Amino acid sequence: MSPETGLACSFRTTQDMQLAEALDRAARAADDTALASWWSLGDRDAAADRSHDPMLGLQVVATATRRLRVVVSGDIPSLYSAPVRAKQIATLDWFSQGRAEHGVDLEPVPSALTDPLRSHPDDHVGHALDQIGAMRALWTERRATHTGPFISFTGAIALPKPKGDRVPATHVRATGAEDLARYVASCGAPDGWVVWSPAADDVDRANSVLDDVLADRAGDVRRTWVVPATEVDRARGSAPDLGVDEVVGYFDEVPTPDDVRTLVA
Repeated sequence: MSPETGLACSFRTTQDMQLAEALDRAARAADDTALASWWSLGDRDAAADRSHDPMLGLQVVATATRRLRVVVSGDIPSLYSAPVRAKQIATLDWFSQGRAEHGVDLEPVPSALTDPLRSHPDDHVGHALDQIGAMRALWTERRATHTGPFISFTGAIALPKPKGDRVPATHVRATGAEDLARYVASCGAPDGWVVWSPAADDVDRANSVLDDVLADRAGDVRRTWVVPATEVDRARGSAPDLGVDEVVGYFDEVPTPDDVRTLVA
């Protein structure tokens, strides 16, 4: 079975128009193609690429489209206040009428994103999992209660909530077996597993981690491979043998409508 195709891009532009206009045009063009999804960069990717804020860019995509899945890629939960981030993602879900999905990055916070005025726990994975648990309580409970090692609250009211008061589909950026096992123990199996690398060997290694941790349940997890847009055809050819469900083509700036149509073709 052929994999689906998605698009990811840095939220910056060299086109002769404002960023919001270029993004709106590209998103509308994407919605008229066979593309399945539009992904933002993850926090570490955006910092390295000097992209504008991924969440703000996705809000433009969400309002300009009617069909595409809109995916926050590689959120580093420890960078944010859980109530604020929960509200931002829920708002994106309302803008997209229930099409928002959430990607999580469990790797250590890069130095470029470290705030010297904030304390950063030694157990960054534990902190991230606590933040995720807090957000899920705020999304699904009318008066939310969460008690964890880093954040606790009782009877909190959080609005808006995601459509249907649900937890949006969650993708985990490929990580080591120990960190994935901790995620599964705390949050359950992820909905998706994302490899952001052009190398097929990295996909194969990530598959082994997923299979080792989840065993028989690994087949229920959606597998996404993000590669440069110029390598989508190659990756799609390898995807079936690697068990990849979706190949996402990455642009280092907002693509033009013609770029979008070429990606699909």
